[in-house]
Amino acid sequence: MQIQTALDWQEVSDRLKTDLHRIGYNPDLKKMYDNIQVMVTELSKLEVNGRRLRTTNFTQIHVDKINKAIDHLEKLILMGLLMK
Repeated sequence: MQIQTALDWQEVSDRLKTDLHRIGYNPDLKKMYDNIQVMVTELSKLEVNGRRLRTTNFTQIHVDKINKAIDHLEKLILMGLLMK
């Protein structure tokens, strides 16, 4: 799962929450999920400024960081499901 804009986060978020519920309560993974949410909020603010300035070049770095964090969390969730 990846995002291109902050608006894509809702669908990805729903899938991640479903997977997190399947493995049971894990405070570390929950914290990682919460941190990704904060990153998406910051991306959303940058996108607003980008629309105002009519440029979106500087948001791609943040999108890449978020996608990397999502990928890492997905892998940890998969490991949690396999250990269950």
